[in-house]
Amino acid sequence: MGAERFYIYRCGDTDACAVTAVKNEPRLSAQPSAPWRFWMQVTRYQVADASHGFGFDAAISKILSDGFFLFTGTAKLLGPPSLSPRREAANV
Repeated sequence: MGAERFYIYRCGDTDACAVTAVKNEPRLSAQPSAPWRFWMQVTRYQVADASHGFGFDAAISKILSDGFFLFTGTAKLLGPPSLSPRREAANV
């Protein structure tokens, strides 16, 4: 798959998530469990270890056929964003 950026969406406040290769994938918004909201942008290298709740290789075939891959987001993915080292230094 040629895409280097992927987009994670979250269904409301649940742990139901989806990853797409196209931002605002129209087939995702047609799902009855909507509202889906954009959660974050990732690269294939950020999801290589499955720490977000899905493995990149497992998601590719579903993204190619359906436009998205549904998965259960992990606490790491759904938790509050961590501060970057630069931000932490500025807050000291």
